Amino acid sequence: MYDANKIKEDMRFTIQDICEKIGPRAPCSEQEADCATYIENHFKSYTKNTGIEKFYCHPGSYRATFRIPMINLMIATLSYWIYFYYPNIVFLIISFGLMIFSILVIQTNLMRNIEFIDPIFKKQESTNVYARFKPKKTPKRIVVIGGHHDSNWEFPILKKWPKFYTGVMSIPILLSFFMVGVYILKLILYSLSIPYLFFSQLDLVFLIIQTALFPILIYTAINCVSRDPVMGADDNLTSIAIIFEIAKFLKKGEGLKNTEIWLVSHGCEEIGDRGSKRFSKKYLSELRDAYVINVDMVGGKDSELKVDVVEVRSIVELSKELGDELSKIATELNIPHNVGNVMFYTDSMAYSRNGIKACSLVGSPKKGFATHYHTLNDTIDKLDFNNIWNCYRILIEFIKRVDEEKILI
Repeated sequence: MYDANKIKEDMRFTIQDICEKIGPRAPCSEQEADCATYIENHFKSYTKNTGIEKFYCHPGSYRATFRIPMINLMIATLSYWIYFYYPNIVFLIISFGLMIFSILVIQTNLMRNIEFIDPIFKKQESTNVYARFKPKKTPKRIVVIGGHHDSNWEFPILKKWPKFYTGVMSIPILLSFFMVGVYILKLILYSLSIPYLFFSQLDLVFLIIQTALFPILIYTAINCVSRDPVMGADDNLTSIAIIFEIAKFLKKGEGLKNTEIWLVSHGCEEIGDRGSKRFSKKYLSELRDAYVINVDMVGGKDSELKVDVVEVRSIVELSKELGDELSKIATELNIPHNVGNVMFYTDSMAYSRNGIKACSLVGSPKKGFATHYHTLNDTIDKLDFNNIWNCYRILIEFIKRVDEEKILI
């Protein structure tokens, strides 16, 4: 039924063609827009119901989100030093206020994709691309298969020290929460006319420790995210290659009976699911009862397939029922996989938060990050097309079962 070798070769051509003709596709860049046009032109070969939709966001907030906790910690520490020698509540309030602001940024922009600081940055244009395939009858269900066409900027620390990346990036986050507690205690003590943490030597110890961390904070702030966009062959041209092959299948097949299929490529996923947030909100009335599956970096040679049902270390829950159906299909097709959570997020996060059943298929190493993740090494030679092919097989079988009303969640 499938010509596996032909499909894998076509997938390879798609990824290589985009890499050679367009290259890296940073959020809101001209190359990201060119890739959207490329995708739309290919969609037109399979259906007339396709188009590009522009939206606006603030990509400048992305780097700031990482750096604000680090910068605020250093400024707060300097203010704390001044307070240590001149116990004036103004310096204490400054330090406390900076930490509170850091916590807000961490909890909103970083952890939950709430665009808290975005309005202070320049508004720029990005794009979503879609293609719709309608059934012969009135559709009983909509299935959305999605991905993203933007690529991230390189993470120099992740490239140089992948094993230590999580620890290094966690330092300012954990320290921000800890210092908020310290400053609350200090404010209480100050109101009781006790200027220090019970005795001045304890304050001095805190100050020395915080100051000793300055080299790490400065290095991390500079090198957490560069201005060099990566090729993103795995993250996430693999989704584009799969979507194109699904479009071919839908055009060549006998036709859908009960299910309408939307193939969507989102822009600006890398800076916080901006495209999928706009798209899912715009079409919420149509997609409220849809099944949404997003595909993200499924081709890495050092990765295994994961059915993603929980994201950002258990903060965001996706559809476990939908994930179970995908896992069942993968098992029946003898495709190695596991079901669980990922420490990052995918476009499914936006759909799920709008009450739409969504989960993702992602490639994830057993430990840590893929060696090419968010680095200039994310090139086509890092891909195993058998992994991409397996993801395609799962999605085709899922579409068939939904259309035959064998899956009802």
